[in-house]
Amino acid sequence: MDYRKLLHIPQKCAGRLVNHHLSWLGVAACLPLLGTATAFAVANGAQETEPARIVQQKVVEQLSLPPFRFADSQTRYWRDESIKRGDTIARVLNRVGVRDDETRRLLYGDNAQAKNLLKLKVGATLSIQTNDSGELFGLRFLQDDDNGEQVLVVLEKRDGKWQASNDTVAAESVETVRSINIKRNAASELATANVPADIRGQLAEVFADQFDLSSLGAGDRINLVYETMVYAGSAIASGNLLAVSIERQGKLYQAYYFAHDSESGAYYDAAGKPVKKGFSRQPVAGARISSGFGLRKHPILRTLRMHTGIDYAASAGTPISAPADGVVVKAARESGYGNVAMIKHNAKLTTLYAHMRAFGKGVKPGLKVKAGDIIGYVGSTGRSTGAHLHFEVRINDQPVDPATNALPTPGLGRTQLAQFNAKRVQLSAKLDLLQNIPVNVAQID
Repeated sequence: MDYRKLLHIPQKCAGRLVNHHLSWLGVAACLPLLGTATAFAVANGAQETEPARIVQQKVVEQLSLPPFRFADSQTRYWRDESIKRGDTIARVLNRVGVRDDETRRLLYGDNAQAKNLLKLKVGATLSIQTNDSGELFGLRFLQDDDNGEQVLVVLEKRDGKWQASNDTVAAESVETVRSINIKRNAASELATANVPADIRGQLAEVFADQFDLSSLGAGDRINLVYETMVYAGSAIASGNLLAVSIERQGKLYQAYYFAHDSESGAYYDAAGKPVKKGFSRQPVAGARISSGFGLRKHPILRTLRMHTGIDYAASAGTPISAPADGVVVKAARESGYGNVAMIKHNAKLTTLYAHMRAFGKGVKPGLKVKAGDIIGYVGSTGRSTGAHLHFEVRINDQPVDPATNALPTPGLGRTQLAQFNAKRVQLSAKLDLLQNIPVNVAQID
């Protein structure tokens, strides 16, 4: 046996390990373990040193907040606040940041018009002009008067004193749209979407001959285009419902407003056919409408007023007939309306007749009348510029345009049909846009 060969074995193995690439990989893998072991050893040695003791002490100090001051901004802006049940005017002004001293100067100063603020009803809208400092500069609101109409009251602070504005009132009409996906109840969701009460009343009647608005359920949809009357940058009233499409149980219903003249109009479907039948007759046969429904400048008081009915131009003594069956619920003399009668036609619909010279024979509360029965005669009693009939239609006590909600709807001639189609194309584009939006639309002006 050659022992010299045994001496060379360790040398050969060491050389193979050094030259083989797998050997170096093994060494690299062991390095973290060696580091851990070293760190563990150091840590064990450090445990012998006792940590320093930390002393905690609780300190309580009363700090005073700096005095609060409104931002020094002179920018004025308008805000609309709805009068809620239990509200006072002071509470409403406080909600928009008006200072208490400003409120006191308004309510308890020498200003007779400010007292009308205390008469605002629940649901009324108060427009308030203020700034970030809580100063109050102006107020606007529609106030009921003894004539059953609403007058626009404009208050401005000039040189530190409150007074009614004598500026010329110029309200403009802008188109407003709403789109509502019905989830539960149409009436409540229209209100939540801030659709005005009079527009909701018109909407409920447009398709009344075909279905009840309350029959809409989950998955149905309402798209609206209507007029908003704007004064000094703030909405003060609503005009006509211009176009509506309702998707109900998979079926589409559409209606478009067409103005017959400057004072009246009616609703027609996409083909130009009347949507609603209306009453069988009008209260004054053959008379023209001299003043339509909506905002107007009062001919006597020269103030901007919400005309809650329509006026028929007719000579004194012209008979006034009931346009549909009903029961007389009022026949009395009032300061603004003069001789006024009211007929209830069903659970939600009533009509009113004002400025009459005299009542028809036997007309008094409780009398049942048929369509065509004479209930009075055209006159000029009360606050009136001349002989005419003021005629109102109210749905759930909310005044609506009689021309679109109750009166007979005339057919369209060839020229009118061409005009109708031109307007319908414009309104249809807006309804189609709303239909393609998958979410509710609250406001687009």
